[in-house]
Amino acid sequence: MISQRVDVLNKLKIAIARRHLSSRDISDEAKYPLEEWIHNQVKKSFKSSSELREILGKRRLDEVTRDDIRGYQIYRLRKQLEYVRANSIYYRTMLKRADIDPKEIRSFEDLTKIPLTEPSEVAKEPFHFLCVSQGKVMRAFTTSGTSGLTKRIFFTRDDILRIIDSISAALKTVGMTENDVLQIMFPTIASWDPGYMLDGACKIAGLHSVIADMLDVDEQIRIMKESGTTMMIGLTSFIYRVTVLAKDKYDLRSLGIKAIILSAEPLSEAMRREIEEAWGCKALSQYGLTEMGLATTVECVAQDGLHVNDADFLVEAINSETLEHVEPRESGELIITSLNYQATPLIRYRTYDLSSLIEPPCACGLKTIGKVGKIKGRLDMMRKIGMGEKIFPMLFDEALLSVSGVVNYVVFIERSGFRDRLRFRVEFIGDKEEGRRKILDAVMNIPEIKTSIESDLLEVPIVEMVDNGSLEFTPKTMSIIDLRNQYN
Repeated sequence: MISQRVDVLNKLKIAIARRHLSSRDISDEAKYPLEEWIHNQVKKSFKSSSELREILGKRRLDEVTRDDIRGYQIYRLRKQLEYVRANSIYYRTMLKRADIDPKEIRSFEDLTKIPLTEPSEVAKEPFHFLCVSQGKVMRAFTTSGTSGLTKRIFFTRDDILRIIDSISAALKTVGMTENDVLQIMFPTIASWDPGYMLDGACKIAGLHSVIADMLDVDEQIRIMKESGTTMMIGLTSFIYRVTVLAKDKYDLRSLGIKAIILSAEPLSEAMRREIEEAWGCKALSQYGLTEMGLATTVECVAQDGLHVNDADFLVEAINSETLEHVEPRESGELIITSLNYQATPLIRYRTYDLSSLIEPPCACGLKTIGKVGKIKGRLDMMRKIGMGEKIFPMLFDEALLSVSGVVNYVVFIERSGFRDRLRFRVEFIGDKEEGRRKILDAVMNIPEIKTSIESDLLEVPIVEMVDNGSLEFTPKTMSIIDLRNQYN
């Protein structure tokens, strides 16, 4: 009887929550669900705010343009600046010290007047960023991500519903309907848990999902067959691992998967090719931060960048040294501002992720919402070898994962006299000697490696082949381990 009451109560809560989701008003036949959802957010604010109408210089908003979205973002940024100044200990002090008047922020170029927020500050004093009483906090996430800094981020009920609403719109954009089943594949050994957030979002949004967080490949395939899985989302390296281990054992194309979303880690083109060839469908990248509620951007079928949820996030790309904006499609560090969150709103938050901004339109048909380019790496994961050549994990992903049979790898940077030395330990399935030769050829063709060897400051790399299962699979770990005592 008690369990029945709890079940009824949960169903009632879901029904009430669904009434707050505007994404449910978007039909499965909608051509561009995410863009339509963003336009609806802009129109809603336009209708209720005379300030936004003044910023846009319009009395009516029948059709939303790119300029309208930019104006909306400036409007929401001003509101957030006023909000955090009144409610956040950290931002009250920071804005006063920088002498920032929200009304003086009138354009995208004016953003550089506002100081950046460092992840280390959020990690050090999370409650100094909290803008609501603890009683209004519905959920708190603890994340260290790839930075190693443990950060605690808070979300109110309205924050969570907004995240769910945007997730629903994004899933519809990549082709998910109420007839599909989404298999959520974030391994249980992850220190953070986006899987349950996604599952809850699907339930509230009226979409079907199943959590499959086990490392066992046979169990993953069994669940796909029993659940009628038609789409997948999960940790990039995990889905890649499942693909490599399962492709010779199962006919993956026969399962009828129509799209795979790779999340929480960068997707190299070598990984994409392997996954798309095995499953016979598009492999799409998703980028987000726990600090921003996970759902920030998603790639479309054009596979030329990831569409930004422009209603909730204002994204910049800056030169990490000068802190000035870079040009569209020029590489820079992504800076993100959350425009609507209540509990832990973050202003000009440094991601340390390298990417670029891409202005619309997009070849997929979206005309008004912006994109970020493929994530190239993280500034805090960059290492230098030889004469200062910069290397990132993505550099080696593209080389090593282009060799069929590579399951996982780790590279150690060592010192050998006055030279650097790279030692690769590769988890491999197949002919190890043939694999070792192909891997070494691929590594030697990396320009940064060739230049360092030619300058006599890097030895020829060493490739060690190990059996499948020899390397422990741990999500979001650094694949480059620097063992040198001193380096630049």
